[in-house]
Amino acid sequence: MTLPAENVAPQLTRNRRLIIVIGVVIPLLITMAAAFVMALWVPELPNPVASHWGTSGPDGYSTVGSVIALPLLLTLVFAALAAFGSWKGGPNGGMLWAHKIMVAASVFLSISLSVTAAGSLAVQRGLDNAENAPAIGGIALAAFPIAFVVAVFAWLMLPASERIQSTPVAAKPIAGTTTQRVHFSSTTRVGAGVLVVVAVALLALGIALGVQAVSNPAELLLPAVIGLVVMALAVSTLSWRVTIDQRGLKVRSAFGFPRATIAPDQIASVATVEVNPIGEFGGYGWRWAPDGRSGIVLSKGEALEVTRTNGKRFIVTMHDAQLAAEALATVAKK
Repeated sequence: MTLPAENVAPQLTRNRRLIIVIGVVIPLLITMAAAFVMALWVPELPNPVASHWGTSGPDGYSTVGSVIALPLLLTLVFAALAAFGSWKGGPNGGMLWAHKIMVAASVFLSISLSVTAAGSLAVQRGLDNAENAPAIGGIALAAFPIAFVVAVFAWLMLPASERIQSTPVAAKPIAGTTTQRVHFSSTTRVGAGVLVVVAVALLALGIALGVQAVSNPAELLLPAVIGLVVMALAVSTLSWRVTIDQRGLKVRSAFGFPRATIAPDQIASVATVEVNPIGEFGGYGWRWAPDGRSGIVLSKGEALEVTRTNGKRFIVTMHDAQLAAEALATVAKK
């Protein structure tokens, strides 16, 4: 149920203030304070400074300005994304759990980056050559629990998550149709907005690999392999083929993997349901929801919902979910 607009507006306004203060202002103040402290150390630092450590010590170098600027830039970008992504709020003006994660993650990122960057420069104060800089593994490890604790505190300062509950509508078998004659096939894809976000993320990943190739080609193999696998999976999961016949439900990504199959004897019920990707699943792709549901979530709106005999529910968002549900109900005779 959606509340009247006059009840939604005040709550949405309060939440937006919290988003700005906790998700944008506080993270930027943290990184600016760290940048100010690091700037005071510039006369004591070598030029260039160590900016990357390998197993045998420093193996990457850069200007002190870039080390100071990087946490500021990354925090600014992520804070802007967190604010933009959570600005509309939930259907009733509340904050969805995914929005709270983005805001808390903005705080986490600002602290972890700032502590790590400041620690990496602190150990180089007074050195004539950055090659003699000691390892910063302990600093990096300490930064994460500190950032996590503060991020949890930020989460607790936000209002309780608004819950979105959609009522599934049971599908009925197609009258007068035998299981052997049922065949349904359709393709479901991500929307243009999600496609743009994926393209930007893949471009950023490609740039990061390019920088790694130039700055430290000796250690490029592992990041390159991981990066290529991530790119392949991302591209593969932008489009899925949904097939329903006497063998049950088969959902296959563009490259054939990953895929999911549900046989007729594994199906307890079939329904259609309205899905909010951010509010219920925290994003797009092959997703898992806090309530135990999983599935292919590519768009907002109608989806096919299959409840297995073990109680687990599988979701596929698609524009012709009603037809798919009727076909699968006929196959399963549910």
